[in-house]
Amino acid sequence: MSSSSNEGESLLTALVSGTTAAAFAATVTYPFDCIKTQEQLNNKKLMAKYSIPGNYPGSLAQLFKGGSALVLGSVLKNSARLISYNWLTQFMAIDTADGKRKTSAPRMVIASIISGFLETLWIIPFENIKITMVQNMTLNNELIRCEKEKIAYDITGSKLPHIHKPAIQYQYISPHAYWTSEILSQFTTGKVSKAPITKFLAHGQGSGATPSGSHQVGSGHHYSGGHVHKMSKLDLLRIHYNKNPSLTFVGTINEMYKMKGVRAFTSGSIITFVRQIGISGIWLSTYNATRQLIDPHSTNNNWFGHQHTVIQLFGLHLLSSVAVVAVTQPLDVIKTHMQLKNGKFFYKDSLKTALNLVVQQGPVALFKGSLPRGFKIVINGGLTAALYNYVERLVNVAGEQILFTD
Repeated sequence: MSSSSNEGESLLTALVSGTTAAAFAATVTYPFDCIKTQEQLNNKKLMAKYSIPGNYPGSLAQLFKGGSALVLGSVLKNSARLISYNWLTQFMAIDTADGKRKTSAPRMVIASIISGFLETLWIIPFENIKITMVQNMTLNNELIRCEKEKIAYDITGSKLPHIHKPAIQYQYISPHAYWTSEILSQFTTGKVSKAPITKFLAHGQGSGATPSGSHQVGSGHHYSGGHVHKMSKLDLLRIHYNKNPSLTFVGTINEMYKMKGVRAFTSGSIITFVRQIGISGIWLSTYNATRQLIDPHSTNNNWFGHQHTVIQLFGLHLLSSVAVVAVTQPLDVIKTHMQLKNGKFFYKDSLKTALNLVVQQGPVALFKGSLPRGFKIVINGGLTAALYNYVERLVNVAGEQILFTD
């Protein structure tokens, strides 16, 4: 059998084993990811100030909301990494004196960097979908529980407030809802918009309005305390999805595209690349440094050449995971906020996002969700490694079977 054939079988085994292990581990550990995301997004002090009931998952099924996006992204990410790395190492291989083709260490590093870049491209859109699905589930919980608790006002801010009382200043408006142009304007200026009702009535629209309360007076128009506000098509879409948040994978993709177009799936691209580089660098450097402390006299420089006990291997993995969370958690928090429904309005870039979070919620905001993320990384890494080896053995055994023989 040719070497290329053997390489093909090896790649197939790695693909089946890698994607199966990644999908299973991502599914099992997803509840930690869901809790982490909610902790990063919720402002508990603000919710307590206005007596907003909790919005955490109310069932086991809700703990997996957004899991479909993460699992699919994990499968595509691992496939992209294995295929691209395999192709790049073969493409950059050079002929040796004994007639074989080998890839030098520097070229393998280059292949790793390029494959890491390509796999991150798959992470970004699915991370955006996951966060929107979690936000929609969270908003839906708030709407249901606020209704049960008899919260009088609209927590999405879709209904315009009374004159001289900007909603943004005297009531809770959910960060998980799409904020209308009026609310965004109030957030920026602290004032309600100036749109006299007489100007609107002069054009023959908004008839039937009365100077009490806040209600809709015509198609795409809202009246509020003596003022009429014309609603744009985008605002009408915002109100629709605030009342009916999408709770399925396909529905969420459709919602995101209608609201923001293609850029809905590309938010937070740069910070995601930085986070992925940080995760790889911190994990590998911590793992290698700790391994050398355990076995300082070893002359084997290969990553997996050292002989360690199960407890030592677990300790290596645990310490590396803790280091990853400690160093990269602020990057993960910043990424999450930049991928929010209203992220483009609130956060212009990574530095401003970090500054806003620290000013509004304190430095602790940059480390929200550390505990559940830590659990996820520790469990995910061990589970993926164990399942990969198991599936690899199954694939190899199945490959040796001969079917349809006499």
